[in-house]
Amino acid sequence: MFTRQDTRIAKRKAFIAFLAVFCICNASAFAEKMNALIQEAIYDFEMKGETAEAIRLLEKVSTQGDKEDRENAFFYLGKIKELASNRNSANFYYQQSLNTTRDTDRAYWLSEREAATSNTNDVLIKNKFTLRSPIAKVFKNEATYLLLQNGNIKKVLADTIIDIRTGIPARSDILKIDDFGIWYQNADKDSLLYKPHNTKYPSKKYPVVATKEFFSKGDYAAAQNGHTLSLLNKKGIIAQVKETFNGCHVEDFFEPTGHYVLNCTDNALHFVSSADGSESFALSQFDAIKNVITDGNFIYLLSGNYLFCYQPRASSSPLWRVLFSNAEVVIPFNKGIVVLEASGRITLIDKASGMVKNTIRSDASSIYPLALGTLGLFSNEGDLIAVDTLLHPLWHFNFARPITAAPIHTENGIFLVFDDTHLMSIAPHYYGKKALQSDLLTLKAAVMAEAGAWDEIAPLLDSLLKLEPGNAEAWLYRALLLEATKGSEKDRQKAWSEAVRLSVSTSHTSSIILGRYSKAIGAKFVSLLNITPKTRYPQFFGHKKNIYTIDPAAEKLICINADNGEQRWARNLPRMTDSPVMNSDENTLAIASGFALYIYDLDRDATPQTLQLPGKAFSIQQTPSAIYIATWNGFLLKVTRSENRLAWSRKIYSSPFIFTPHESTIYAASLEGEIKYIGDNSGQANEFSPRLPGSVSQVVKADTTIVFATDNNRLYLYSAGDITKDPAQILLESPVLSLQVTRDHDSRNILVGLADQSFLLYSSSGTPLWKFQGKNSIFGKPYIEGNLAWIDQGNEVIAVSLKDGSVVHKFNTPGGAGTPFVMNKTLYSASSKRLLYGFSL
Repeated sequence: MFTRQDTRIAKRKAFIAFLAVFCICNASAFAEKMNALIQEAIYDFEMKGETAEAIRLLEKVSTQGDKEDRENAFFYLGKIKELASNRNSANFYYQQSLNTTRDTDRAYWLSEREAATSNTNDVLIKNKFTLRSPIAKVFKNEATYLLLQNGNIKKVLADTIIDIRTGIPARSDILKIDDFGIWYQNADKDSLLYKPHNTKYPSKKYPVVATKEFFSKGDYAAAQNGHTLSLLNKKGIIAQVKETFNGCHVEDFFEPTGHYVLNCTDNALHFVSSADGSESFALSQFDAIKNVITDGNFIYLLSGNYLFCYQPRASSSPLWRVLFSNAEVVIPFNKGIVVLEASGRITLIDKASGMVKNTIRSDASSIYPLALGTLGLFSNEGDLIAVDTLLHPLWHFNFARPITAAPIHTENGIFLVFDDTHLMSIAPHYYGKKALQSDLLTLKAAVMAEAGAWDEIAPLLDSLLKLEPGNAEAWLYRALLLEATKGSEKDRQKAWSEAVRLSVSTSHTSSIILGRYSKAIGAKFVSLLNITPKTRYPQFFGHKKNIYTIDPAAEKLICINADNGEQRWARNLPRMTDSPVMNSDENTLAIASGFALYIYDLDRDATPQTLQLPGKAFSIQQTPSAIYIATWNGFLLKVTRSENRLAWSRKIYSSPFIFTPHESTIYAASLEGEIKYIGDNSGQANEFSPRLPGSVSQVVKADTTIVFATDNNRLYLYSAGDITKDPAQILLESPVLSLQVTRDHDSRNILVGLADQSFLLYSSSGTPLWKFQGKNSIFGKPYIEGNLAWIDQGNEVIAVSLKDGSVVHKFNTPGGAGTPFVMNKTLYSASSKRLLYGFSL
């Protein structure tokens, strides 16, 4: 029997259903009416020549239609006005259409017509915002909200940032702000609450405690507290699963199957039903899953160095996979997938087939979509290059500092985040079709600098750097201005440093700036190294008229002309692990990656010889007759240089160790301090093995003394001939960074580099000879050449006499310098900004 109450409920539901159908039908009828008006307007204009009537109809749609209708009306109004040579009106309507279109091809066409009908130039930076408190969390939905560390909440609008008052109690932990409300847990963290934006009090309270990770999408939500996964909606708890998914991260909600996608520590994606919390299926991988993208019926994931495409509803096997080298970022872009590798290489892949559509080389450290159909390549130097849907460059700009988070997109705006308190809004629909004001001022500044109009150029440069803070040419002209007007040394160095730093990403100005810069500092040359930004302070080795360096991120061996710093060639290296081990001399390079050793003859363009190792390499040393390899699992191997064959392999320790080979003996020490003398011919160790009280970090041989450095700031000096003798000890004031042997006529001395930036020279018997106090050295290991020790000292490289510790040479390197290298009477040093300095000696 139905009660009267049941009857009322049934009638109410039927009425609500009728209203829903009525609204849908009414909206559909209205949309058809608007579309009919647009088609009528096109017919009136094209077939009947009734321009005024067509404009009247389109203007009606532009005020009464929905978003898509208005965009179409603006589009046709712009075309009609341009055909009538009314450029100003056409430009206005093109802008309105460009602001609302969601069609990529139309956006490019509109940007071109907007530029063609415009009488002004663009300014990329629209507004700058400084927050009173650092950003703690960013919540991105249709609208974007910022949670600050002081508890305040900001809402990011098209061109401004406003305060939002939530009514949430103080000290509450806000977990998510979406377009409809706020998820949070109270100060005691004994419950989870949801409060709609338009209500004073929470609409729902959930008995979920100590939430550590929270995910929500639409009406679906998931909370984790370390031992329980709770699945929720706006009405209550759907299911709770204990222990099973500890340590898992909710990547997304996969709508085609109604599952939460959990990335777990077992290297698998687990699909958990939103209906009851049960696991339906999983996608297992060999390596950890680094990136996950859900896109319609497909899931793309990055595991190891492979990008996989799955269609979970159809099969558990991948539709395709593509191999990369050190892939770091994967994002969807237009109709494809874009992959950024550690080397800066960017690859565009077709979503459906996995086919590579284009590959480019860049300095990008991050990539994000910008205007519709454009991708922003952001570098660590603040450089931004926008590319189109095929990765072709559109425009370039430099902010002088890098972004620190993903751009924030609003309905008609783009905000860049430069640190926790500074944001900047930029032109949201710029496609590079017309010049920026900063570009025009740059051209004007170039003319003034060429004419030597230094009095007039100063205010122009101020204006230019406000428009584009990272304009490399502006900093060049400021440096030249300061040189011409005898500005202070500090200001000149600042201007040159910025000009050189920022020129790295602009190839058309880099050669000009570096040429002028090398003359200003008295260098033989300053060149830009063709290496990836990931390779900071590259190390060099040389032979004849070539110097070489390794770019591990790009997996390349690079040969450079020693006379001018220009690249001669680059060879691909084998696929490397994260930490390859290498050693080189004048004509041989030995690289160990994984369980393989590769030996290159630098005099020949030939395939390297390969040897398999019994473990991953820990260190490599070379002598004129052999190559020695120590592995992480305690093996020591000797490879003959004459034939590159394995002479012997011995298990010396059970863990990593350090060693130094010398004539008939190899002197070794485990990291725990156990010392062994090993015969070079047989690889057999002496039975007596003394142990040092500390972890050993360095070992060298000087004359008849073997020197070990330990982490207790001591040097232990053993007799090379008799390991049983008690060692002499030297107590140091700071940890040892480097230990090297220097030559003084027929004797050997010991040069020690300490963590406090001091360098000390001792005789082989332990007698102190001199001390030099340095500063700002990157590695603390000098390059020894003859009777000089070359040391990087921040913005300069110095030469210290090995005789008395005095400074005898000094070369300025604004922008920093790495470990020096000397060959053919030329000093070489590379900065962290990939600049190679060459100074004649």
